[in-house]
Amino acid sequence: MKKILALALAVVTMLLLASCDFPLFNTQSDDGKQPSEISRGTIKGDVYTSEYLGLSFTKPEEWVYSTDEEIAAALNLGADMILGENFKNALENNGTIYDMMVVDIVTRSNINVGFENLSKTFASNITVEQYIQAVKTQMESVAGMTVTFPESFETVKLGKTEFTKVECTATVQGVAMKQVYYLKKVDNIMCFITVTIPRGYTVEQIEAMFK
Repeated sequence: MKKILALALAVVTMLLLASCDFPLFNTQSDDGKQPSEISRGTIKGDVYTSEYLGLSFTKPEEWVYSTDEEIAAALNLGADMILGENFKNALENNGTIYDMMVVDIVTRSNINVGFENLSKTFASNITVEQYIQAVKTQMESVAGMTVTFPESFETVKLGKTEFTKVECTATVQGVAMKQVYYLKKVDNIMCFITVTIPRGYTVEQIEAMFK
């Protein structure tokens, strides 16, 4: 089961297109508001808080947050490279950075929060809809995986922020799991929250953990 989940999560963040040379931060976000500078979230006890994303997440007791060292290892970086000012530099140089990773040790349900520098992985002017289509195409190309994407997408609010929600089902080696993507584009950055649910939870229960 661990290998199946790892495969499904790896597909989410595959880089599909060549990078382009655009600055990491523009002066305005898509909604015309001046964005704050990207920064790491914080974890205190059971609560992860991201001021940049305008939300918090409270984990259930049996869930476990990944350490900075574990997150850095998943990115093939040193732990110091995702701390403080280095976090922004790592995103500028590496394309995709995780801010938070948490897993239920019983069901293996898991949530990742991260940022993708579209100027490294796509074109900066790609829309959320085009991004979703690219992820769908990439997932469909993976041998042994079948995936069902919705024909339309809804907008949901997690915390203070509205995200485009994409809820789909992925089946790998006969094992079906729910995968949900919450996407928000700000300047050249695609902010993403990915949720994988093999069993044990509903999407509504997961969303209720965010404030």
